[in-house]
Amino acid sequence: MTLKKDVVLAIGSWVLLMALAVKFSLIDGLGAAESEHLATSGWMYARRIIMILFACGLPLLSGDTGIASFGWRITPRWLLIAVAIGFFVGFGNPGGFDPRSVVAVILAAFHTFATELYFRAYLITTFARHFKGFWPPILLSAVMYGLSYLTVYNIWVDRGFAARIVFVALFTALGVLFGCSYRKSGAFPVPWFMHFFGVLKYKLLF
Repeated sequence: MTLKKDVVLAIGSWVLLMALAVKFSLIDGLGAAESEHLATSGWMYARRIIMILFACGLPLLSGDTGIASFGWRITPRWLLIAVAIGFFVGFGNPGGFDPRSVVAVILAAFHTFATELYFRAYLITTFARHFKGFWPPILLSAVMYGLSYLTVYNIWVDRGFAARIVFVALFTALGVLFGCSYRKSGAFPVPWFMHFFGVLKYKLLF
């Protein structure tokens, strides 16, 4: 099968993101502050801004409609589902952002917006044009999402090989959850809200 230009751009952008993350997060050590979700981490902002730029700009290079095709309207039913699942994930999340801090909540919203815009809205929308069936675009995007966590500083530096595999599997599974919700709802805010509420550490409130 000959890959189309938009698929090549999508996969190429992910490879570039991985290369940049290896360089700046792991080799240069900038990922340490990013892993702690520190507001002073310039790399945390840069990495996510790049994802947003890719998601918004690359579709235009291949003649697509861009973010207009990502789906922005969310129904009350899907809003309730997204928030409920997000809270459930958040209570079991050992990491994440402090919900007691306004700055941390804003950073969580920014982090999850960029991540879901790129991995779900952009990649799944792109792959769905060329890969038949409901699951292939979701699974491909989810594996790319899971592998991206190998460039998270504390996972690479503080964990052994087996733990890294577990993390990749875990985040791939979350990618399937977010991707499935996106394809079912057709609305980008669904995985965004699900992810956002899922990265807040609610146990700190009790």
